[in-house]
Amino acid sequence: MGELSVKQGHIILNESLRLHVQKITKLPTIPVIAQAILKIVSNDLASADELEEIIRKDPPISAKVLSVANSAFFGAKMPTTDIKNAVVRIGFDNVKNIALGISLMTVLDDGRRNGIFDYIRIFEHSTVVGAAAKALSRKLDSDIPEDVFINGMLHDIGFLIMNKYFPDSYLRVLDMFKEKQSLLEAEEAVFDFTHADMGTWLVDKWNLPDIILDTTQYHHAPSKAKKNLHLVALTHVADYMATRSIFSATREDPNYPFDKASLDILGISENSLKDLEAEIQSEIFI
Repeated sequence: MGELSVKQGHIILNESLRLHVQKITKLPTIPVIAQAILKIVSNDLASADELEEIIRKDPPISAKVLSVANSAFFGAKMPTTDIKNAVVRIGFDNVKNIALGISLMTVLDDGRRNGIFDYIRIFEHSTVVGAAAKALSRKLDSDIPEDVFINGMLHDIGFLIMNKYFPDSYLRVLDMFKEKQSLLEAEEAVFDFTHADMGTWLVDKWNLPDIILDTTQYHHAPSKAKKNLHLVALTHVADYMATRSIFSATREDPNYPFDKASLDILGISENSLKDLEAEIQSEIFI
């Protein structure tokens, strides 16, 4: 099984992943708006006005931020068309994380639509996972930072880069997936690495915060994480829930490799998980 390893803070690629990333000759750089938002993230004195100004300078991103802010899982009853109102309604941190996630995902939009594996479907899945992880954290009264939403949004960014740069190979993955393997097993068979490995490489390449890297790398196996276990487990459980719903990144994956260690990490039982899933289904997935 090919997977990434970390040694003294450096990502070590297996041979297959190294050969694939060498073929990516025009990898998008981290967007200007994302760079500006990351500066805000590291500045405790940053204001909502600064965030609004950054987002307004990019009308397409601004429109998408408003679209997510007006969605049902933020409790939107009356839509807003103004970023300032969105900040007041759903909070500075939520708007910041939505804008950051959208800006990073948008540069990997390949333009293909209506396929079994397309940008819009992955975007919706990722946003729902972010919202579900946030809802789960709230229900468990977890002392988790606002990063839980952005981690959910970016956990599957490896899907986007694999579909954008290796679409023919990924079609082989999807064909194998029809044979009732799990998606991860199909990826391993075709690539000798998974979308989690590819996403971790990209997060490291873009020099995003370590907390995002940990979630991207271990969102299918929280028990392997050495840091940020609680946050990784939240994303894993939210991803599990979304994958079993209409918001799967591809189609429903009956062999999704659920890591039961995540229940111990979060301090919940299997019965509690069923109850939480039903609640989140009614609040978010519907």
